[in-house]
Amino acid sequence: MKKKVLILATVASISSVYASEIDPFNNRSVQLEDSLPALNLKANELMKDALSKLNKKDFSCSEKKLYKSLRKKFRNQYTSEFAEWLVETDELDKMSTKTSDSIYQEFKWYQAVIPGLFAKLSDPAGEILNVGGVFVGTDKFEHFSGSGFNYFKKYYLKEKSLKDAMMIGYRAEVGIMGATMTGVMSYADMVANFNGMRFWNNMLGKHVDVLTNEEVTPYLECEKGQWHQVRQIDFSEYIDHAWDEGINCSWFRTESLLRKVQTRIQEYNDETGGSLSCPINSEKLIIDGEKYQGLPIDIINYDGHQALKSQKN
Repeated sequence: MKKKVLILATVASISSVYASEIDPFNNRSVQLEDSLPALNLKANELMKDALSKLNKKDFSCSEKKLYKSLRKKFRNQYTSEFAEWLVETDELDKMSTKTSDSIYQEFKWYQAVIPGLFAKLSDPAGEILNVGGVFVGTDKFEHFSGSGFNYFKKYYLKEKSLKDAMMIGYRAEVGIMGATMTGVMSYADMVANFNGMRFWNNMLGKHVDVLTNEEVTPYLECEKGQWHQVRQIDFSEYIDHAWDEGINCSWFRTESLLRKVQTRIQEYNDETGGSLSCPINSEKLIIDGEKYQGLPIDIINYDGHQALKSQKN
């Protein structure tokens, strides 16, 4: 029985990961409408709904109940409303690239089973949004609200070190849910995770911001047994070009996978007359990456596409 449960859990996890794989290079010139206003509006609507339902019950401003309620709104595609809406809605201008046309098209199943097999069977390509002028994969919001809460819990609630919190994301990126199955270690994912920690801290603003070391104005306050929203969610506080995998570039598990990606980008340039390389914009990487310097784990990649380890496949 335990083995069956483990298999089912693994399959579910795989589905969650490969459904979000994106290609930040193909169709880069496509003009997308800015999704920031719509994202902010939806997030604040969900916040209002969560508080309304919570305030109907006598929880005496329980923070535990608050986080439980908010997690139903902000988590991942399969367990929360925001991420599900983000994937399914036609209110946002989104762009995707089929796996067969992507920079991962030459990945073999034995090199990276998700893009090399699962994605080719059903091609559930992740999508890209324009958020305040930043190209952001829809998967980043799951990292932001899901993994970001795990960072928040580890660092702020359990009072572990910042490195301990950030290792959650690093281990995921180099482990089975990252480079092992996808072939990709995403620095942009780790940036989204980190900013998600800031987002959850801003709910009640009990601690200084981990990035600025300054006090924050909370989103929520409790008065006379009722939760009130006192500040609007605005994703522009968290999103910058370090979320863009075309600028804050990923690493790949092996030299072979790296070469396949580099070859495909060159072929794309030859086909379109473009000159894409990684990072696409070094200036934006340097400017937005500066704020993340000095952290216990590097989440900004200044070296472009690299291989995690040399290995012939």
